[in-house]
Amino acid sequence: MSILIVLLALFAVMAGSALTARYSLQRKNRVLTGTKSSAPLSWLSSGRREAKLHRRLRASGRRLELIPPTDDVAEIITRLRVELVELDGYLVTVARRPSQSRRADRPQLTERVEQIEDLVRRVEERSRTELVSLDDLSERLDLLEAADNELNELGPAEG
Repeated sequence: MSILIVLLALFAVMAGSALTARYSLQRKNRVLTGTKSSAPLSWLSSGRREAKLHRRLRASGRRLELIPPTDDVAEIITRLRVELVELDGYLVTVARRPSQSRRADRPQLTERVEQIEDLVRRVEERSRTELVSLDDLSERLDLLEAADNELNELGPAEG
């Protein structure tokens, strides 16, 4: 009886570990954090073209999630997020088609992935530019505060 309990406990631990590993892989396979993907887990390392495109979308999604959603780019980020998820779903659909149909769709899919990658890169650059301009504003305020302090040290103006 005790051997049976030990075996059941061991089985429960192994099953729990397997489920945890699978969940972790499914999360890693998502295009965006918090958004489930229907892409197969084999796409994490597959050499198929659709899998490679999926991984490129994942990389774009990770980069997109690191961009602060400032007023300038918030709407663009939202639209790119929607496009990433929709294109990933379409990739899965295309991958299930016969090979001739897949081959016909690949150029368009590749072009759309490249467009998304380019847009993410441009939004990143825009975000960096905005941060630089904030640094410029901070420097200007520092100079104004220093000038104000100097004027205060001189005393009130006579006139």
